[in-house]
Amino acid sequence: MNAQTQPKMTMFYFDSLEKIRDYDSFRVKAVYLSHSEPQCNDGRPNFYSVIGHLRPGVQFEYPEFPVADFPSEGYARMFAELCEQYIKDFPAMSQTA
Repeated sequence: MNAQTQPKMTMFYFDSLEKIRDYDSFRVKAVYLSHSEPQCNDGRPNFYSVIGHLRPGVQFEYPEFPVADFPSEGYARMFAELCEQYIKDFPAMSQTA
């Protein structure tokens, strides 16, 4: 299988949904790999990363960190929106439990 026919993977960089609460916002960033093979480099991003901004009080070396990578911008944007909705609705969910 060459790079053009190989399916692109989705990667998640957290081990539980609760980890999403460490962030207060999310954005999508197009990622280009400089070492792409010339026949694969058509100017399009290699993947789209959902970047989470850590909320105040969370101890980490950097203020932002990748949460997930997706093969398409649409999937990444949808996941970022779901994460935003999850952190927005979490206090309400914990009050009803």
